[in-house]
Formats: sequence, structure tokens, C-alpha cells
Amino acid sequence: MVVLKPFDTLDLPSETFDAVIFGSGAAGLSCAIALESLGLRCVVLTKALATDSSTSLAQGGVAVALSREDSPDLHFKDTVKAGAGLVDRKSARILVEEGVKRVIELLRYGARFETDPRGLLKFTREAAHSVARILYYRDKTGEEVERVLLSAYGGEIREFVALRELVVKDGRCYGAVVEEDGHLKVYYAPVTLIATGGAAGLYLKNTNPPTSTGDGIAVALRYGAELQDLEFVQFHPTAYCDADGCFLISEAVRGEGAVLIDRHGRRFMGDYHSLWELAPRDVVTRAIETQRRITGGDVYLDFRPIKKKGIDIYERFPTITTRLLERGIDPKKEPVPVTPVAHYYIGGIKVDTFGRTTLEGLFAAGEAACTGVHGANRLASNSLLECLVFGNRAAYGMFRDWRYLRLNFSEVRVKGEPFSPKHDREYPLEEVKRVMWEKVGIFRSAESLTAAIDGLSKVASSRSGWLVRNAAVLALAVATSAMRREESRGGHYRTDFPYEREELRRHSSFSLEDLKRLL
Repeated sequence: MVVLKPFDTLDLPSETFDAVIFGSGAAGLSCAIALESLGLRCVVLTKALATDSSTSLAQGGVAVALSREDSPDLHFKDTVKAGAGLVDRKSARILVEEGVKRVIELLRYGARFETDPRGLLKFTREAAHSVARILYYRDKTGEEVERVLLSAYGGEIREFVALRELVVKDGRCYGAVVEEDGHLKVYYAPVTLIATGGAAGLYLKNTNPPTSTGDGIAVALRYGAELQDLEFVQFHPTAYCDADGCFLISEAVRGEGAVLIDRHGRRFMGDYHSLWELAPRDVVTRAIETQRRITGGDVYLDFRPIKKKGIDIYERFPTITTRLLERGIDPKKEPVPVTPVAHYYIGGIKVDTFGRTTLEGLFAAGEAACTGVHGANRLASNSLLECLVFGNRAAYGMFRDWRYLRLNFSEVRVKGEPFSPKHDREYPLEEVKRVMWEKVGIFRSAESLTAAIDGLSKVASSRSGWLVRNAAVLALAVATSAMRREESRGGHYRTDFPYEREELRRHSSFSLEDLKRLL
């Protein structure tokens, strides 16, 4: 293990639960609801407000095969095709079939998805989907999903509790060390779930909440859990950025008819892909960035064609249009300047179909986990569905392990001896984000990745605090994985290896031993 700060569990206050869940988004809450129904006493811990998860920011919707022209088989084929040859077919089959059940469950909880005048569910279309299958609520579907899951969960949630270390003894996880109210504390449990979200927040420009810096993934790595497919980061093609930051402009906007244009008003996506604006996200992202570099000017998203379909964009996209109007841009009258930003983390903690990691007693779900269901490039709006399906399945994996355990936590003493920093300097988190954006971004090369690895290794082995060093540890793992994959596939693009290579059509892995060699 690589411990960042010293601790002794016998010196710390503690509590014991049947299960401890880190993360209050769709994955964590889905797991907690299922565990509660099975009679387990669990607690959900989150390092911000319970409502401030990545789930609550999801605009587009939930991809699910519920419309008359759709089927789980068709959804499965679209998922596999989008994943650029790396989708785990077993996981994808589970996603599309069990996803129908989980979404119907949301409807039973009272989810307010959009319906037509006859009361039938309405669906929209997003990139790389062959039919309209995105179930949505205005442009704030994630907020609605978060609301119904919070209302369905009757157990305990504790806010502003940050995961710091795991309690691991003899190769088994017995809970975690957290920082709560400024002090360290131990939460013991036979089973622990990491559902802390992804790591797109490691990039300077991103659409994630400030908490999405991958600390849950980094902690799991430091204690021996194997990670998978770290090089695959999905950049969203359309976000609006200014001095106050970036916010997402959902793909559903293009699904409803908005088009991408250059500064001369010319649509350019046809030069890059026959599907135009609804090509896979990685294709659209690189097309926009290439266009920006070639012309030296902005790329714009034109909402005005949506009006031809009889749709009022103020009503269909109230959150997006309000935020644009606040910045002096009226999308009904003028095109909106857009730029690609880091959006979704495809890689993560390697898990089986019931959320088990390679570290006994530790489970993972949601964006923090890597089920292989997204392959090298996530199909739009499959992320919320993944959280619902595999968060629920993790609960049953945890329950099975919990049933057969008889643990006396008073006998579990763990002393964490810190990893000695090589560098005395303390770095800000912005340094990690800058390196990731400039060197491990949309376009990568051996030269840029070498520079990133050199810089990030210094931060990871410095005297910086938990947050910064965890971020640097994971960022270093991402950069190293990207260096190892000498091809371009899905969300990973190498300018020095611009094509897919069949011999590299396999999942990558990153281990604690890999990390130790770098530090």
C-alpha cells in the first residue's frame, strides 16, 4: 500500500456498520436502497452535499429500450459499436436488459419523465444511437433521478465526510479512514463500496462538480485494487466556457436539430463523418478541436434549426438557455460558441458484474468503476443507466459476502506508515489540472505524455495534501496508461499512432506495483 499520512485505527474514534457506501449519486443510492431492502444497516458518506453529485448535473437523460421501435438487442448493438472494440459484451447485455427494470423502478418511485399529450413516455435521440431512446426530464434528468433516489432511500446519509485511507489487513478491506469535522475517524464494515464518481475534474476544463477528482479511484489503487482502461477519457464536444468556468450544452440539443458551424456559418461535420452532428462523441470532439486549430477561430452551436421542429428551446432546455442568457447570449437569435471539455471517465476500478474489486471486501460502482460496458468510448446517456444497474447489482454482491462473515472489528488494528515524499514542495491542484489538459488531453503524443509523467510524478511524491496527491497519483496512472497504448481508439487519440491496432484490442490494467515503480 501507499499511505499518504500516518494513522493507527486504535487511536481513532470509530463506528461499525453492515456496509459503508462512499458517494451519494445514482450508483451509491441504488446500492443503498437495495441493501436497505435486504435488511442491512448501511451508511452513505459523501464529501459534499448529498445533492451535489455528478448525477445531479446530468442533462441529457437515461438511455433505455422502452420505446415501441426499440429493443434491448438494438441498444446492445449500439453500445458495442460505440465502444470501439473494447465493450465487455456480458456487461453490456446486463446493462440493456436489467436497465429496463431499473428505469421502471424509477417510474414507480415517482420520476417525472417527459410524456406526450396521450401520457406516453417521450424519447429523444443522441449521438450514435440508431433510434430515439433517451428518456428525459427537460434538460435536468440527473437532478430528477437524484431526487427520486434520495426520496426512496430511508437510511442514513452523512455529508462532508472525505475518504482518506482504507482499513486493509492481510489483503482484506475492513472499512475506511475518513476525515469528518476536521478529524480522522474509522468506519468499520465487512463490505465497503466506492461510488465516488469519476475523474474528469482532473482536467482544467471540465463539466464535473469540484469533487470529481478521482480520489476514490486513487485510494483503491494505493491499497492494491487493480484499475482498468485508465487512458480512456471522454471529452464532451459542446460546452460553453468563460472566465467563470465551463458548463455543459447537452448532446440532446444536437439530437433535437441544432447544428455545428464555423465562424463563417458553414456546417463542417460532414467533412469528418457521415453522421454529421450525431457522430460518436470522440469523432465530434476531434472534429471541433481540429476545426478550431485550422481556422484559428471559434466553433458555434446553432440552436435556431430546432425551431423548425416546433420546439421552444426555452421550454425544452430551460437550464441551458437560462445560463446562456445570464451571459448575454440568446440562443434563439445567435449561435453559441462551444468548445470540447473533459466530461466522463470511462476507466476506473476493475470490477466484476457484481461490483467486486480485486481487493476482498471492497466494491465499486458507477463512474468510479470499470465494468467494461463502455469499452473505449461511452454511448451517450448510458452512464446513468450503468449507475442504476450496477449499483443495484453491487448490493447483491455485497450482501452475499456479508452473509458469510463474522468479524470482530476490535481485533482489526491497522497502522498506516506514510509513503516518504521525495519533494518538499507543496503543489496546488491546479497544477495537476493544467498538466492533464495540456499534455493528456484530446490529442496526445509520446512527447506530451513523457512531460506529463515527469511533472505528475513530482506532485504525487511531494508534501502536498491528500486531495492533491491523490489527484496526482491517478493522473500519473492515466498518463502512463495512455503512453502504453500506442494506438488511437475511442476516447484515446495519439497523434503519433493515429490508427487502431488489432493487436492492442484489449483492456489495459494498472496496479499498485506499477505505481510504486513510478514513485
